[in-house]
Amino acid sequence: MKTWENNVAHQHAEVLPYDSRIFTHIMETVSLSKRVRFLALASSGLFTDGYLNLCIGLIVPMVGYVYFKDNKNAVPVHDSDTIKASLGMGMILGQLSFGLLGDTLGRHRVYGRELIVTTIGTLMCILLPWRGLSHSGVIAWLSCWRVFTGFGIGGDYPMSSALAAEKAPIGSRAVMVLIVFSCIGLGAITSSIVYLILLTAFKSSIDHDINNLEYVWRLLLGLGIVPCAMTVYARLKIKETLPYKQYVLKRDELLGKDKRRPKDQMQDFKSYFSKRKHARVLFAVSAVWFLFDIAFYGINLNQSVILGRIGYGRGPTPYQTLRNTAVGNIIVQSAGYLPGYWIGIFLPDWIGRIRLQFWGSLLVAAVYAIWAGITNHTNTAGLTAIFAVSQLVLNSSVNVTTFLLPVEVFPTRVRGTAHGIAAASGKVGAIITAMCFGTVNEKIGIQGNLGLFAGIMVLAALCTLLIPETKGKTIEEIEHGVLYGHSIQDRTVTYASSVDDRISYVEHVDANYGEQA
Repeated sequence: MKTWENNVAHQHAEVLPYDSRIFTHIMETVSLSKRVRFLALASSGLFTDGYLNLCIGLIVPMVGYVYFKDNKNAVPVHDSDTIKASLGMGMILGQLSFGLLGDTLGRHRVYGRELIVTTIGTLMCILLPWRGLSHSGVIAWLSCWRVFTGFGIGGDYPMSSALAAEKAPIGSRAVMVLIVFSCIGLGAITSSIVYLILLTAFKSSIDHDINNLEYVWRLLLGLGIVPCAMTVYARLKIKETLPYKQYVLKRDELLGKDKRRPKDQMQDFKSYFSKRKHARVLFAVSAVWFLFDIAFYGINLNQSVILGRIGYGRGPTPYQTLRNTAVGNIIVQSAGYLPGYWIGIFLPDWIGRIRLQFWGSLLVAAVYAIWAGITNHTNTAGLTAIFAVSQLVLNSSVNVTTFLLPVEVFPTRVRGTAHGIAAASGKVGAIITAMCFGTVNEKIGIQGNLGLFAGIMVLAALCTLLIPETKGKTIEEIEHGVLYGHSIQDRTVTYASSVDDRISYVEHVDANYGEQA
């Protein structure tokens, strides 16, 4: 099969390169306020992801008190694991589908639809019938609609990452992408704070009748989709990115294609990844994300279990038990979780993506090994500290690079699809740990789980060695394969000999770029 470059050459077409000087010129015309506005739009979906992902670990205990009184006020382990894993199942489908659609139809024609799906799915979870459902009916309702919710949230991963990488940045490309990504952490801590506020507001009602937790968990879910609802319209109106215009739409125009179809995208995908060096990198970024999410979600989806083990989930009454879990979450997130996201925004440009991911993976493994060793020999303060340290290291290193690298190591025509595959691989790992953590924890305990996670992170470090470094590389260099030893000069043919003429051309085809935010 011929590559698209050969097809273009065969038709004597010339492709305008995405010259970094042109991009710099256009950046200067985009005001800071418009960049910040775009940042808010791109961040809303991942904020909701962090909120809904974490709050399910808080909601499951409340569901136990309300619907499983005959099971010692607890959701059975298998059912709890199913509810927690269901969002990830939907996210896999969303990441793969929206990644493919974003590359096929364009970012602007797809962006915003994922938030509509997220909003509908969450609303249906909230509308769980108050009475009349059996235990299995409650689990089935919540799980099915969380799959639907996950489909929308998953779609936001390839879409927001590609848009953030291809838009005029605030700072570097990595900073732009990771500011958007850090809103997952902001969403998670917001979930814990809202949970604590709701518990406090309903304290007397809960003490009077435990069934009043119904209001708490439904409100907790509902408030999480407010940012989605507020930004859907603006997302639907966003304009196409310049790299997609230049490297996908312009190429299709030169090839005589008036409409891009899924089969065209699949042909591009097969052509690009038929080369072993490209397929190897896709495998590596996907494998690291898969391994990382096993360890990451093993901790974060089960914070109520872990906080109970280190002393923050116990209390004389249901209210006090739930409140302790909320307080413990906020302490740990403030000390390590959210600061880790913020620190991680700047580390890839300073240390380098590959070095940060490699040494970060090994450091996480060491922290987990230490945690496993001291669990039975340290007081609550010590265990809380090691928990916070683990969150800080996780979120400032491997968590940010697994999101960033897939959007940087591949060209525009396959960027969304490849990022979707890598992200979906991560969610497979998240589902495995969500489905198995409770069962495995009953057999080998927290210490055994932590030891297992430590070994997994060592494997992630080894897979990292297969990924090329993207620090300091422009979109143009990435597009033309500089990461794999190609030369831009060998592969670039321009429409005009002067940069001024090329800037004029870009201004003509992208006159409304400043309105894209």
